[in-house]
Amino acid sequence: MVKRTSKLSGMDDLTLRSLVLAGDEVASSCLFLRYQNEIKTFLVSRGCQSDDADDVTIMSLLKILKSLDTYDANSGASFRTWALTIAKHTYIDWCKMYNLQVAQLQGNDSMSVPDDATPETLLIEKERQAYFVSLLGQLSEYDQKILLMKGAGMKYEEIATELGISLQVVKNRIHQAKIKLVALSEDVRKD
Repeated sequence: MVKRTSKLSGMDDLTLRSLVLAGDEVASSCLFLRYQNEIKTFLVSRGCQSDDADDVTIMSLLKILKSLDTYDANSGASFRTWALTIAKHTYIDWCKMYNLQVAQLQGNDSMSVPDDATPETLLIEKERQAYFVSLLGQLSEYDQKILLMKGAGMKYEEIATELGISLQVVKNRIHQAKIKLVALSEDVRKD
């Protein structure tokens, strides 16, 4: 197995892609590991907090693996560019889901309403917040509490101390709650 993994890790992206599409799970792991650090670094460089970048990276990698058959080698874009584009769009979707302003994507930490906000943009913002609250209401009380603590700016360590649980449990619960929110929002979009 180790020999095969090292052999696969030396292959180019398109060869690995072909193997994954043929059902090779080891090739899938190799492709996943190849892009894991690069995507996280890419996200952090675009303003994603390191802890959140872990979650967005996993979501991005899963989307990449699910949509391998959509990559067109003749499009002119390299596989790497295609993968990073998926990561960028996943991050933008994630920011929208957690109601982060576009300015934050560019490194501005301001969460305030822009000075040029119109009544229409304020209404849209209220509707987005109501939508998020409705999705949040479908989670368990514990998941709601832990997400709200994180959303209020608490660090993972502070949440762990406050709830009396381990740091890893906090990270896992937040990650799982985010996945549930994504699934809930996708279900709503299908309706």
